Amino acid sequence: MASSSSSTRPLNRGAACLPCRKLKARCDGNKPACGRCLANGRPDDCEYAVGGEVTRSRLLEENIALLEARIKELENPSEPRSVRLHDPRGQEAVGMGSSRTLIPEPLNMQLHPPGGMPQLTGGPTSSAPTPQEIQALAQTFMAHASQLGLFLNPTKFIQALSLPRGAPGAVDDALANTVYLWGCRLSKSNTLRAKETYFANIAVQAASGATLVAQSAASAHVVLYKVQTEVLLANYFLSNGRLLEGKYHGLAAVALVTGSRFHQLDVVKLAAGGANSVTIGENIHAFWAVFALDKMWATALNMPPSIAQRGRSGIPVTTPWPLAIETYEQGIVIPRRGYTYSVHDFSRGGVDDSGEEFSRPALRVKAATLYDCALYVSSTYRPDLPNPGEFNTQFTTLDNTIERFHRQLAGVRNRSPDDMREVLVARTLTCVAAIQLHSVFVNHQPVSRQKSLAVAIASVKALDIVDITQYRYLDPIVAILWSTVGNVFLEEMRRFRRGAAQVRQEDIARIYTSLDRVVAAMTTLSSYSHLMASKLGEIQQARASLN
Repeated sequence: MASSSSSTRPLNRGAACLPCRKLKARCDGNKPACGRCLANGRPDDCEYAVGGEVTRSRLLEENIALLEARIKELENPSEPRSVRLHDPRGQEAVGMGSSRTLIPEPLNMQLHPPGGMPQLTGGPTSSAPTPQEIQALAQTFMAHASQLGLFLNPTKFIQALSLPRGAPGAVDDALANTVYLWGCRLSKSNTLRAKETYFANIAVQAASGATLVAQSAASAHVVLYKVQTEVLLANYFLSNGRLLEGKYHGLAAVALVTGSRFHQLDVVKLAAGGANSVTIGENIHAFWAVFALDKMWATALNMPPSIAQRGRSGIPVTTPWPLAIETYEQGIVIPRRGYTYSVHDFSRGGVDDSGEEFSRPALRVKAATLYDCALYVSSTYRPDLPNPGEFNTQFTTLDNTIERFHRQLAGVRNRSPDDMREVLVARTLTCVAAIQLHSVFVNHQPVSRQKSLAVAIASVKALDIVDITQYRYLDPIVAILWSTVGNVFLEEMRRFRRGAAQVRQEDIARIYTSLDRVVAAMTTLSSYSHLMASKLGEIQQARASLN
């Protein structure tokens, strides 16, 4: 009787959960999920914003609003500043019920690197492309699609791209023009590259205002297309050193996949309901592509990830691990062996994944997870920790997990060029995760310094598995990773100059040779990535200062 009376008692104004308030529906106020959200099968969407408490959705919306305001400032520098962005490594937000972090001060980011970038203001500056040019741009995109962030089934995607715009299943204007934008960026034709600004304006304008589409208001493929657009635009801006805009589109992708519950896909239920296995696979790949993007760039920019797994803001993930595209094409949505563990289980090293089928997206997710965990664990270290044993256990467990996963990656051989390109990225990510983990001890513990140097050299050896001269592009995170690796070598060179280390001549030669290989690889890819060119310039300048 008591529970019955409490459920019918009128709530105070503003005390209803956010979904009920949005729908202006009666809410019983029960926690952790109200009766209406439970009845609708969406208990995880039931959030309350009471007092100073900050909900996941509110925090995400605030981050996007802050980015929009900052981008507007950059486009209109004469207007008064309307927003102040805070450094997440500094103070906590005032007046909030829980610690939270906002977007870092973009003045610390390189927004417009030397060499220029097409500005996204004003109208198109080039004539519309011909059908032949459109076809050439699409072909260029598909040649590099796996590194640009394409998670949709390639065969289906090509068919959808060739359909007349507006036809059932056809890609929308935003996605099509983003594909052509990337085609311009990677084209060897000066004529096609000159159309980059044309497509940049159209793609961004088509994507804006249509990002946060509710799942109930759009068909499944429309939501997928919008997520795909945001992922491709995020990688485009990140690759060009425009980190603020890249983060904005990354946050938009996070909002779409979490708002559409891609992080909690029940594939058994979907398959039983008649859903196509390829479409199920695309939904799974969509979530994990955004997950990896979020983890990698949050860590690279020293920011908290939006898809958090820790603390009160943690987002529970039940979507199964991503399998190879070919597996879904065979009608399989449940792994035949392995992949029965969570991301958390993997990061703690409590799983045996040695016998699993090869999956490019799964490798990306695992490497990004270890990269994220390394930043988190290293950031928790203090010399005066009250319980150093707990930290040491975390540190050692993660260090062993990173080392085991890298050995597993190093054993991958004789696969397709796209597979080996992905293995290269995953190996580099994993090596830099180890460097990040040991960074807090590298200046005063020889073991950590030696470990960092060893994994830096191992990351360079990963270049042996590909012919980098055959590529025009790798995932933009590689520019950040190779910069980190290069700085490890540069620091060792400084130690030689200071006489701080007794080193054999052959070891010195190996360090110089490794740095030369990093610089050569970055030089090869710098023509198509402003971020790579910028990081290359930093390394070359630092090296020149040693002479």
